[in-house]
Amino acid sequence: MNRSYLFIPGDVPRMLQMLDVFDADAVIIDFEDAVALNQKDEARFLTRNFIQTHPPKAIEVYIRINHIIDDPKETMKDLEMIIDLPISGIVAPKINRLSLAKLDRYFEEKTSPLKIIGLVETPDVFFDLMTLAQHPRIQGLMLGAEDLTRIMNIERNLTGDNILWARSSIVYAMHSVSKEAIDTPYTVIHDHQGLAKDATIAANLGFTGKAVIHPNHVEGVHLAFTPTEHQILTAKKIVEYAKKNQSIRFNLDGKMVDKPIIDKAHALLEKYAKNGDKS
Repeated sequence: MNRSYLFIPGDVPRMLQMLDVFDADAVIIDFEDAVALNQKDEARFLTRNFIQTHPPKAIEVYIRINHIIDDPKETMKDLEMIIDLPISGIVAPKINRLSLAKLDRYFEEKTSPLKIIGLVETPDVFFDLMTLAQHPRIQGLMLGAEDLTRIMNIERNLTGDNILWARSSIVYAMHSVSKEAIDTPYTVIHDHQGLAKDATIAANLGFTGKAVIHPNHVEGVHLAFTPTEHQILTAKKIVEYAKKNQSIRFNLDGKMVDKPIIDKAHALLEKYAKNGDKS
């Protein structure tokens, strides 16, 4: 699972050329909100030509398409230009059951293996999260807090209090099917302290990763979603003690340890091993 998903606009050549040097685990090339209507064709051609010439090797690449319900013509143009590219999948805005069904039908007809990360951006979709999460085409769900709070006519605050329920709903739905739960971006570019706090909150809630809108945020997100040295050492100690003593219940450094804690230690070490491969 990826810790970071960096959005970059599809109509900026220099950003495309640098997509594999930003140190993000994955990149989302944007054809939707970041690209003006009169630049969308250029974004499609630039992206297609670049990926055909420089197939991604060390990074996962996704493309955020336009909304298949609101902008079907633009979306079909998007899909036709990317369907045969060596990318990992698409990011689908304002995901719901209808848009997912249409996209899945298109991919089935094209016998495409592309996965979908659904952007959860409207209030109604929260009542269908389990249906979306269980769909085989869905790789993960990503919270889109800017659109969600705009639709609800509330101002998004920096503490994240007013999106706590939305965050938690996505986390529980995705963990129930062992898929990715991706947090919304932190939008204040130069507030690295605020980013660190926001990313830590997301990690502690159970998100598996976080969307990023600026390359300078990648490092802070990775720190929040990578186990600390103390956590790693503690987990190793638990696993080694359990193995050596063939026990699933014991006292270690004054704390009771049982099977769930041992399992959690194994999971943390596995996560560290995977993140270590990306670092």
